[in-house]
Formats: sequence, structure tokens, C-alpha cells
Amino acid sequence: MLAHSESAPFGVGGKTKVDAKVRDAQRLIARGGAIVSGFDPAEILGEIEAALSPREHLDAKLTDVLVYRKGGHFARHKDTPRGPELVGTLVVGVPITHMGGAFHITEGADQKIVDWSGKTPDRSRLPWVAMFSDVDHEIKPVTSGARVTLVYALTRSSRPRRDPGSDTTLAKLATLASRLPMPARGPLMIACARHVITADETQPLGVEVLRGTDRVIAALLIEHGFTVSVRSCVTAAMAYGRERTDRLRSEDVFSISRLSTSLTPKLIESLENVVTFVELEEDEEDVMTLAPYILDALPMDRWIIRKSAAATLIHESVDFSEDGNYGNEGYEAHIYTLAAIEVTKPKAKAKAKAKAKAKPKTKAKPKAKVAPAKKRR
Repeated sequence: MLAHSESAPFGVGGKTKVDAKVRDAQRLIARGGAIVSGFDPAEILGEIEAALSPREHLDAKLTDVLVYRKGGHFARHKDTPRGPELVGTLVVGVPITHMGGAFHITEGADQKIVDWSGKTPDRSRLPWVAMFSDVDHEIKPVTSGARVTLVYALTRSSRPRRDPGSDTTLAKLATLASRLPMPARGPLMIACARHVITADETQPLGVEVLRGTDRVIAALLIEHGFTVSVRSCVTAAMAYGRERTDRLRSEDVFSISRLSTSLTPKLIESLENVVTFVELEEDEEDVMTLAPYILDALPMDRWIIRKSAAATLIHESVDFSEDGNYGNEGYEAHIYTLAAIEVTKPKAKAKAKAKAKAKPKTKAKPKAKVAPAKKRR
């Protein structure tokens, strides 16, 4: 297999790189063209769909066959987006004896360790794990043998799915959607539970970039007549005495700003001493503002923040101010990006109040005048 392999690359900042310090692995050159015998992902897709895609069936496509030899590893990362229909990744272990190479999956404060090493492989059953494409994961160093895996991309299909186990939940969500408390003006924002991974910088985005429960909620809102899109946002949370997190805590923020354009990885890497999201009165060399990328700031009464709301820490500010008066009024802040479902109710079309026109009166036809008959003389 190694004779037909090449160094496995990874994506960062929209670029493909090869660096053994980050990822030390070989991949089969044939990649998705490899022929797999003895395993059909269709046999387990039902179980995967119940967790990752309750409303639509998934398709599984082989994308890689990977080999992690002794010392092989992959640093913590997220999968590179391959399109808006990508939901997640399926990793299947090939029964080859090895030690090490544990698979660490991290989401928020939760971490799951999947370790297929150290045992004599059961060739009658292949171990597997499926995950959303936005979760962080890492492969620890292999200490002996070779860790070989099949990697499948899980993409959303157009085939609807019925799951009795999720019908009750969907019915409850549908009821909530029909009673959604809309603000008098502007959109209602629902913070997403999953990160949105896309290379598109335009705003807003379509609902096709959503995954999991976020996608279900958006679909139900559309079915109930709402206009729905997806917006990248940014917020500053008080950092004093608080740990870094990848969950948004509404009690730590005063407002959340909608972005007019996404913050690119390159821009995020260049952030230094961000002090505000509003325009500064004077240009200052040693501070930054994100004002050029901000559409507007929305107060928290326009937001629905679920406990599972996801956020990404992009910067730590030592002197942040909502209104630009940093200095004595500034505070330590963690700056996060997040995705949100943007909901508006279409304006009702004005009904024409045209009065029924009165029918024109029909003029009576003039009666024919009969001349009196002349008397004969």
C-alpha cells in the first residue's frame, strides 16, 4: 500500500500544505477511486443519519485511504470544507494491529477519545466513528504498527427521511416556529449550535451551509413563512475571571454585531489590540477597530441564545470598549465570531382596496312614437 501512497496534505487558510510536524501520514494516491471490499457504508448510514441528519438521507463517498505509521500523527484541526452539502466525516478503522494513534474529538468542554489500538483486530466487525465537519479532532502519535483508516465524506442528499424517534422533537420545534416572538423591527437572530465552515466571504449566506439541528430549525421556519438566511457575527465577552470557551454565554455580552463581510483567516491572524467595533475618531497606529467589517450591532433582546450556541475565540483584547472610549472605560475581553440564523417575517402585501365601481345606469331606449293615422277623406 505504501508503494502506492503519497504524503497526506492538510488545508490551512485556504491553502493546501504538506508539513510532517502538523500531519505525518500517507494517503493512497487512488484516494476515492480505491476499491473497498467487505464494507458498505450504507449498512450504518441509518444510525449516522439519526444523529447528524434527521430530516434528510446522507450519501457516503470514499475520499481517502490513510496510513499512519510509527510516529504518524495529525495536530488538532477541523476538516477542510468541500461544499455546502458536506455534513460530516465517517472514519472506518481497517483491522491492522497497532499501538497509539488515539482519535481525540473535542466539542466545547466535551472530549471523546476513540482508541482502536492494542487489541487483536476483529475482522468481522470494523470500528467506525462519524462526526460533524466542524468539530476539532486530533490523531495522537502511533507508537507501533500502522493505523489504517478509510475516510468518507458524508453529504446531504435531496431524499427526505422519516425517523419516528425524531418526529416528536420535530413536532415540538414546528410548534415553537409557528409562535416565534418576532421583534417589531429588524430580524430575530438565533445563535447557531454548530460552526459554519465556508470559504465564501459574502454575507448573508444561504441555509445550505447549516448542519444538524440548525438546518432543521431553518427549514421549519421557512415552512412557516419566515425569510431565513445565515449571518456571520462578532461579539466581545468580558474576560476577567472567565476561561476561554467555544460556547457563547449571553450573560457575558452586551450586544452582538452582524458582519457585512466575513473575517478571513488571514485577517484574524493579523489582529492586534482590537479595542472596539465602532469607528474611531482619530486614526491611531497602536490600536485596531473592526468597524469596516460591521453591519450593525443588535441588542440582546433581539437574540435567542441556546445553551449549545457555538463561538470561536479569535482575539483577546486588554482594553475593549463598546463605544470606542477605551482606556479608563475599557475592559479585558474575549472576541468571538459566531454564526446565526437571521429570521425576518415578510411584509404583508397591501391589499387593494379598490371600491367596486357602480354599474353605469342603462339608459332606457326611447319609445317609438306612433303617428296617428290620417283620416281618409
